[in-house]
Amino acid sequence: MAIAEVKRRRRTVAEARAEILGAAGALLREQASEAVTVSAIMARTTLSRKSFYVYFPDRVALLRELLAPLRAETDAAIARWRTAADPRPAARAALESAARMYQCDGALLRTLAVASQRDAEAAQLWQEFLAPLEEVAAETITRADERLPAVSVARALVAMNVHYLLDEVVGAAPESVDAAVDTVAVIWERTLYPHD
Repeated sequence: MAIAEVKRRRRTVAEARAEILGAAGALLREQASEAVTVSAIMARTTLSRKSFYVYFPDRVALLRELLAPLRAETDAAIARWRTAADPRPAARAALESAARMYQCDGALLRTLAVASQRDAEAAQLWQEFLAPLEEVAAETITRADERLPAVSVARALVAMNVHYLLDEVVGAAPESVDAAVDTVAVIWERTLYPHD
């Protein structure tokens, strides 16, 4: 009887959305991205499957909302990197910030990266997430060596970061995260400053 009462309880839009977002976030931390379906998400809530579409037009919209805090964190790290007098320590700090984010929220990022391979909207969302990082990386590359094709090199380095961090640090111990940051930082530094 108590469960039926909970299921029938009226919620505000904010409460219902928060319940769905919480269920999706928990599921993403526990299962492979393919298992994170609308049905699986809604099975963890007290709402019906159909009600998902009352609050979110599709799974990509849900991912966009889950990604919003990570977007803010990434933007802050990028801003510090972009405005730093010395880009090297700022770039390393941005790498460290990214690695910690992947350590904690890599399941969400992996889900989005995988979904972007087969879904145009997810691909657009993933590109929106990566574009500011590619932009500041290209600016840094241009300052370091104008002879390098900055945009292409930036895209290659960012892609390397994404795949390496998804493989190495999602759910990893802090020392593994530190080692991954050291590895990626060496590659960036040797690419941008080969003669130092």
